[in-house]
Amino acid sequence: MTKRADGWLAVVASAAIPATMILAWWQGLFTGIPPSFLWLLAGVVGVATLLLLLDTFWRHLPWSPGSFLALLAILGFIVYCGPATGFAFVAIGLVALALVPEKWLLSPVNGALILVVGIAILVGFVGWLLPFPVHGARIYLLLAVAFCLGRRRVLLERLDMIVAGWQALGREARGWQTAVAAAGLVAALGLWLPTMNYDDNAAHLILPYQLLRDGYYHLDALTQAWALAPWANNVLNGIAAVLAGAEARAAVNAVWLLVGMNGSWRLAMALGAEPRGALAAVSAYATLPLTGYFTTTMQVDGASGAVLLHLAALMVASGRALPSAWVIGALLGLLAGLKVTNAIYVLPGAAWLAWLALQNRDAAWLARVAAVALLLGGASFTFSVWITGNPLFPLYNATFQSPYYPPIDIIDQRWMSTLSIDALWSLTFHTERFGEHYPGAFGLALFALLPALAIEMARNRASRFVALWFLVSGALLFVQIQYARYVFPATAVLVVIGSVGLSRLLPSRPFTVLMCVLVVANAMLMPSTSWLVRDDPWSRLVMQGPEDVVAIEAEKIPERLLLRRVLDGAPAACVIIANPDAPFGAIAGGRAAVAQPVYDSRMSQTYIWANTDDSGQRWRQVLTATGASHVITGPAIATGLERAFVELGFQRVDVQGASAAWAAADPADRRCGGTMIQSRDEAHRRFHPGDNH
Repeated sequence: MTKRADGWLAVVASAAIPATMILAWWQGLFTGIPPSFLWLLAGVVGVATLLLLLDTFWRHLPWSPGSFLALLAILGFIVYCGPATGFAFVAIGLVALALVPEKWLLSPVNGALILVVGIAILVGFVGWLLPFPVHGARIYLLLAVAFCLGRRRVLLERLDMIVAGWQALGREARGWQTAVAAAGLVAALGLWLPTMNYDDNAAHLILPYQLLRDGYYHLDALTQAWALAPWANNVLNGIAAVLAGAEARAAVNAVWLLVGMNGSWRLAMALGAEPRGALAAVSAYATLPLTGYFTTTMQVDGASGAVLLHLAALMVASGRALPSAWVIGALLGLLAGLKVTNAIYVLPGAAWLAWLALQNRDAAWLARVAAVALLLGGASFTFSVWITGNPLFPLYNATFQSPYYPPIDIIDQRWMSTLSIDALWSLTFHTERFGEHYPGAFGLALFALLPALAIEMARNRASRFVALWFLVSGALLFVQIQYARYVFPATAVLVVIGSVGLSRLLPSRPFTVLMCVLVVANAMLMPSTSWLVRDDPWSRLVMQGPEDVVAIEAEKIPERLLLRRVLDGAPAACVIIANPDAPFGAIAGGRAAVAQPVYDSRMSQTYIWANTDDSGQRWRQVLTATGASHVITGPAIATGLERAFVELGFQRVDVQGASAAWAAADPADRRCGGTMIQSRDEAHRRFHPGDNH
């Protein structure tokens, strides 16, 4: 291709970024961003710039500017998340790094890839042990210390490799290393917040809290519909909670954030990028608004994206040679354990690997991959088949007809719309149509890098392979359900490839300017990802300190704070949450029944049945039969429930916002007295029925 053609391609790819900024401004994407967040972001950019200037004029700084920013992120994590959460993060990282046998790894090795494989081993084996009462802090700590000491030589070598890699980046691309650290610091702001996401407080937190309280998981598919859904991320959160002695979501999310950033680096380098292009790709990934969103929640799409980046990088680096069967099996098992829909993302890559194995007549390689994947990713599916008869419970129950759930297929009609050719435009500028977001939450990077992505696909065979892989799989998933969060893994991979493509087209200086504009614009849109962060709680925490976390929780999700006070005051309580709009009972660890059909269809039916009787007789039957010691109500209380309270001697014992807690007048009666515990503990009935509950 002629230099003139190259020049025109560079102009087109370059012009897409300022054009996207103009469109974003015209569409009003930045108008709803709180000024306080813009000042916070300006502060991060200012500190990064100041450090680079100091480093330029005074070359004797003890650390690189990127290392100073990384230290600032670590301090923020410790201050706002707590030392116990920091300990859980370190312990998980050390154990995961030490777990992976040397024979599993083929050269070249990478610290983050070893970490991912170690996490796959850790959650895979713990998943099989969930129903058994072996999950306690002493056992976990003893095993962690023993394993790390026994593998100390290997562990130290791997830690040295990670530190050396970071230091090398500081020497090769100091400016972009600083940008990566700044981008990671902004993405990590979500770690500071309490767990306020809807699904987290309705379902995901049940497993960690059951391990904390009972030392085992109840496998309660009868009254907790998602109890046996792929649980790898919940298991990792459970391990972190046991190590920390309390909920420790931030420890797990910090792991996934770092894994995803390193996966972006590895994929870019595998595609032949220079360090500046690879680090720019990492910055683009870290500042995708949804990357920041995933640090606030236990939703698994961010974790899936991080693992898929490593899978793609490994396959590109291997070329037509078969990579380590152990590593591929671990990655596939972890992806299966994270989410069912990962099968769509995995299928093209797995088909290519199977074809290579058949070409090489290496059936043993395929057998090892399958065995490792089944061992590390099969626990939830196995327990689901055994208990419910549906391996994908509660999904596709119209087909499997499990008696544990109505014979229906769960489909959220809110995100089932007619597709059109302007899907990327709508995702970028009207993200609210594809999730509980505001316009711009999808980020600007993919739209702005689309010409660079297309040029890179045309010119680079490996880039074309990976891009088509994720374009097809992401589109296939998007056709089934138009939900922005579900296509995040594809978005992350394509943004990395587009960044690499732009770095090949432009000289260093214009590339740096354009990518910095894109990275900052993306970071500005982070408050658009959720109503929980729309008002910029981070600036408030900076100004008022970590003590304000509880106040934020009280404003955003008062039902969680109220339930926690109930459980603190009556540890033996059983609670009915009689508010279908706020089924936030997960922190009760199975001792709270919610009247929301997606999570607990039986209690939902009971709630509807009881509310049709204004006399209160049905509610009296429900409260007596379940032995519920407390009831939490929302703004509206059914007439029958109010009358049942009067006749049973229940009184209002606590209030938070529009929610109230009701219980027996005598504190001695505020404990379970019926069937609620027994009906919500499948593990106890099947694995240790002779024990006293």
